[in-house]
Amino acid sequence: MADTSVEIKRPVVVKVIMTDEFRKQIVSEARETISRLDENIIAIEGQGNDAIKNIESQDPQQALEMKRQMEEDKCRLAQMKAELEWKIKEVENVDNGAELPYRILEGSVRISVGDDVLEKLTKTEVVIKDWKVVEIRNP
Repeated sequence: MADTSVEIKRPVVVKVIMTDEFRKQIVSEARETISRLDENIIAIEGQGNDAIKNIESQDPQQALEMKRQMEEDKCRLAQMKAELEWKIKEVENVDNGAELPYRILEGSVRISVGDDVLEKLTKTEVVIKDWKVVEIRNP
């Protein structure tokens, strides 16, 4: 008889149990990223303004386009920075022991004739605490 099952991809929700150590690490990573974003914004301003000055007299239209692109890039980086600052505030206010969604990864599951597809595809969770798996729900 032929195999009546197939392996398919599915999302796997990774949840984290908040601890002081996890909070400290997430906040530290976010602050490092904010620092790099600040450096990128400064670099865009410095290099962009120099390039615009060099081109402005030769091609004013290209200089305007460069200025527009520079502002878009700065706005995008500033938005990323604001989101990280918001994330820091959120994480700092979460009680220890609270369970939060952290990431969604891709996993696989074997389904067979008669399986509840909704159950197999949507409810798998991996729960971590201080980067260690403490529970796997609906594997």
